[in-house]
Amino acid sequence: MIFRKKDNRKKRGGRYLAAAAMFIAAALLFCSCGIVGKKGTADTGSGAVSVPGTVPGTAVDPSEMTKAADAEDNKVEITSDFKIVQEKGSGGYSVSGSVVTVTAAGTYTLTGSLSGRIEVTAGEDDEVELDLGGCSISCSDGAPIAFLSCGEAKIKALEGTYNEISDSRPARTEESSGDEPAGAVYSVCDLKLSGSGSLSVTGTYNNGIHSKKDLSVKNMTLKVTARNNALKGKDSVEIGSGELIIISTGGDGIQTEDSDISSKGNQRGTVAITGGNVNIYAACDGIDAAYNVEIGGTAAVSVLTGSYSKYSGEIAASSGTDFYIIVPTAYYSDRFTYAAYYYNDDPNGGVWAKAAYDCMVSSGRTRYYGMKLKAPSGYANVAFYRLTGEPGTSDPESVTRGGSINETKNAYLISSVASGIISGDWVSMTSGQGSGTQYSCKGVKADNEVVISGGSLLVSSTDDAVHANSDVPLENGAAPLGNVTVSGGTLTLTTGDDGIHADGELKIDGGTVNVLQSYEGLEGNLVTVNGGSVIINANDDGVNATAGRSSPLISVNGGYLEVTTRSGDTDGLDSNGSITVTGGFTLVKGGSSQGGMAGSVDCDGRITVTGGTIVAFGGICELPSGSSVCTVTMNGKTFAAGEYKLMSGSDEVLSFTLPSKYSNCWICSDKIEQGSSYRLTAGGSDAASWTQSSVTVQNGSAVSGGFGGGGFGGGGRH
Repeated sequence: MIFRKKDNRKKRGGRYLAAAAMFIAAALLFCSCGIVGKKGTADTGSGAVSVPGTVPGTAVDPSEMTKAADAEDNKVEITSDFKIVQEKGSGGYSVSGSVVTVTAAGTYTLTGSLSGRIEVTAGEDDEVELDLGGCSISCSDGAPIAFLSCGEAKIKALEGTYNEISDSRPARTEESSGDEPAGAVYSVCDLKLSGSGSLSVTGTYNNGIHSKKDLSVKNMTLKVTARNNALKGKDSVEIGSGELIIISTGGDGIQTEDSDISSKGNQRGTVAITGGNVNIYAACDGIDAAYNVEIGGTAAVSVLTGSYSKYSGEIAASSGTDFYIIVPTAYYSDRFTYAAYYYNDDPNGGVWAKAAYDCMVSSGRTRYYGMKLKAPSGYANVAFYRLTGEPGTSDPESVTRGGSINETKNAYLISSVASGIISGDWVSMTSGQGSGTQYSCKGVKADNEVVISGGSLLVSSTDDAVHANSDVPLENGAAPLGNVTVSGGTLTLTTGDDGIHADGELKIDGGTVNVLQSYEGLEGNLVTVNGGSVIINANDDGVNATAGRSSPLISVNGGYLEVTTRSGDTDGLDSNGSITVTGGFTLVKGGSSQGGMAGSVDCDGRITVTGGTIVAFGGICELPSGSSVCTVTMNGKTFAAGEYKLMSGSDEVLSFTLPSKYSNCWICSDKIEQGSSYRLTAGGSDAASWTQSSVTVQNGSAVSGGFGGGGFGGGGRH
């Protein structure tokens, strides 16, 4: 069984921050496989248990990333005295102690080591450029470089030089923020970074590089490590080229904040990456745009968020570890309190941890209450309680008998409460490779649209890999679209939730999309595949059309779509409205054997096929109706792994590959003609044969309605 935490939202900076969707999987196998912990105890149960029918998708190995050059590989010790040289004229700066103040337009070359800061207080129309020629600037009482007033700010890393900027102020708090510049490099105006040299920026105070307007990067070999957001352009962030390593230990990798229209009529809030090698490691979102995210050109972007990022330390630090008590609806009531009691050898020396409602959790169509608590460290044993009062002050209504903590699991599922005894078992909560979080942890997120037209995008995220909102109000007055469009490029996605999620329309016009691991592969109100190649591995639904502004619709008009789902309450294609197919090739390997409500293709409306091909394995839910192309169903048949060819006489009509065994199949294709005879062959032998005597046949007999069946995962195409 796969359990899913419903999405929560928190406000941050005037916008909503979607909480990471989380999965709760694994040890719940006792429901179907007879694996149970001792009744009334919190023992370690069965240990590691594999989930049968899990799809073959795996996480992206970080070594497979297109690695950006690391600025610190060019590091040299900078010990010479600090110097500032004004390119033309004089009197453009002053020095007072460890503070250098630039007051006029011009180009200034910085070399040597400075324990202090550079402050720019030029005129509002002045352009100020700081050329870094091998310098080290560190400061513990302010931003090392701060453009406090000027018309345009530029920083250039000169060719062949290594430069470093370190902001060592204590971590920013609400009380300490005041008017302090929020980044190690800070600008109140447009900030442009360029040059073929190397720059390393470290910010322990808050952000790494922060512009209150537009931020752009070209050519530079840049490494930014920040406590909060690594790159922040309040109005926009643009990366055109260069080698960038972007690290956030407690926030977003790249962030914009505004979504209004500038005085010049420009839309604010977009993150655009059109070139360069960009590696993003983020504790929260890899890219978080207040308006759009645009990736194209020759950009090679890799994003690792949450537990996939080896730098996500600070965001996880807290007074304890998140732990869930999962309560069936039958045992939940407002009059009950759930809690855990942690103790060592002396039960009298333990501590209470009260659980509070956090989310609804679903397994297919079954819902549970997710009660979250903070599990303290340093304890070996735990007992779970249901009380009618506060923990420690009231007698328990029901309780487990206590036992050793299972350190490999991070949740406890209650299976029954009877005669004062709580029964259940430890379960694993996973979101990709990590546990659930109370902050957004997506790969690429936009509050209006995500547009990918080229380049490459590799994501490993604990929440959605690519996500577009339509429920966050835009400051420009327009309604957010919540659309994702892929027209080119290569996407390789590993996620604990959706591969690509669009609140509005999710459209694939071209390119290659490979969802290696997901809860649901593609999800949107409207899901349209017009071209390209899309391969999906999903633990729940492969493609899901959900409720929204329009009637839900999955539409396949071209390209190649291959879907593999695991066994259970899953669907390869699942629409809460209708499904239409006019072209392309769709191969569905639905792991469900249920049929009826779960299987290969399921919809609440009609499946209409007027062109193209669908080959669907697994439980049969619905069949095409009102379609103008022929359909054959092979219910109750088993199909072994192998390469399959559909033959009409000596002519090959179509082919596909199954790497695993499946049961039940239906094929609907404009390549099948009424009145012709066909053989489905594998390894030279006939797996099925029939004459297409009517529009819809089952082994030569006309049929209508749905059937049941089953199967296992796998997939491929020739």
